[in-house]
Amino acid sequence: MKSNFTEVAWRQGKSWVVLAALLLLTGCGSRVSYHELGLVSVSGRVTLDGQPLAGVTVRFEGPPNRFSGGKTDSGGRYRLLYDSNQAGCTPGEKIVRITAGGAGEGSDEETPIEAPDGKAAAPAQAIPAAYNSASTLTANVSSSNRSFNFDLKSMP
Repeated sequence: MKSNFTEVAWRQGKSWVVLAALLLLTGCGSRVSYHELGLVSVSGRVTLDGQPLAGVTVRFEGPPNRFSGGKTDSGGRYRLLYDSNQAGCTPGEKIVRITAGGAGEGSDEETPIEAPDGKAAAPAQAIPAAYNSASTLTANVSSSNRSFNFDLKSMP
């Protein structure tokens, strides 16, 4: 009886070792290969009625569920980040969404946008839906097409 128990335990132990080895070989938990993604450095400027927009989020969305985003500085300039470790955006056609302040899509929060003179300008909702939740903005990112300026209008 004792030898059967030992034999079963030995077989189960070997099974776990084999499973662990397979997980390691298949790359479970492996890191993203940024080089294989072909990331392109993307930057530009966002204005509303000719005035730079500070503190707005610019997001380039593309399939499959990948996006890059960045926040504008006081001059309305942005640079996209793929994630917290890497700058850039995957190449291809993108839908561009521009949202103001801390307010995310669908938010009722009225976060003020900083005007060029440092005073609060319009609330976050001042950016029309045509530029965020119902965006009509697109960008075709490639190694030769990496700078995108957006001159938004209060009344698109």
